Amino acid sequence: MEENIKYYFEKTCPKDESKLKHGIGIKEILYSNKEFFKVGDQTGTMKIEVLDTYAYGKTLAIDGIVQTSQADEFIYHETIAHLPLIYHNNPKKILIIGGGDGGALREVLKHNIDKVTMVEISNSVIESCKKYIPSIPNGAFENPKTNLIIGDGKKFIEKNKNKFDVIILDLSDPEGPAQGLISKNFYKNVSQALKEDGIVSIQSESLTYQPKLVKVMQENIRGVFPFVKLHTANIPTYQGSVFGISVASKKDFTKIKKQKVKEKIQKINNLKYLDEEVFFASTVIPKYLKNKIKL
Repeated sequence: MEENIKYYFEKTCPKDESKLKHGIGIKEILYSNKEFFKVGDQTGTMKIEVLDTYAYGKTLAIDGIVQTSQADEFIYHETIAHLPLIYHNNPKKILIIGGGDGGALREVLKHNIDKVTMVEISNSVIESCKKYIPSIPNGAFENPKTNLIIGDGKKFIEKNKNKFDVIILDLSDPEGPAQGLISKNFYKNVSQALKEDGIVSIQSESLTYQPKLVKVMQENIRGVFPFVKLHTANIPTYQGSVFGISVASKKDFTKIKKQKVKEKIQKINNLKYLDEEVFFASTVIPKYLKNKIKL
């Protein structure tokens, strides 16, 4: 006889062409709270939940969509954080927009940087992850190299020019607080916030479930940055399976050698996913997906 298991059905992601719903067996909801946000002239509320799940362990959801989980957060966070830091010759000043779970911050702090500034709209996301999923931030918010700002990442980007070696856009889907953060104008401001040889990594959605959204993002990113590499990772927690991470710059960073990548990765402690083979293999996009996103 089948157990009486409760299921948490995720909301359909923005621009999700599959219309599938992902049901996750849950033991209990550990935390649930609605938080007010203001981004520019836009105001609203966001629902933050922490679930204890059978498949993924402790899991963070925002507005009904899973953001990260204990089981495989390292795949996403190692990819979005280390790719630009490996491509860059000497990254010292880092900016993270979003990333309230602290996973990308944790990975950035494994490098020999001077300072990492993180701008996150929601203090509740940070505090709920610190309390219920502490293995994800793993003390990163308390690190002396961390400068945490609770506020509007879009405004912060606009006010800072020619300042950062690496920017990491660890953003949720483009609605709610992240609405408007995939526009060409926003990417222009990101480009201006980077130093001349600066590099940005961008959460770039599901190639399998959101190809039209991925296509728009790639057009906007490539309309601003002359050098772009689209990497992918398979992340079981996310509905969309094949997930994109874009890396972009005003300077050509793409000719990095395998030996150099290997040497850099060997200096990073406690990696579970990324090595030099995965680094280069993640740039290989299957033909059917290239056709879908018109790459």
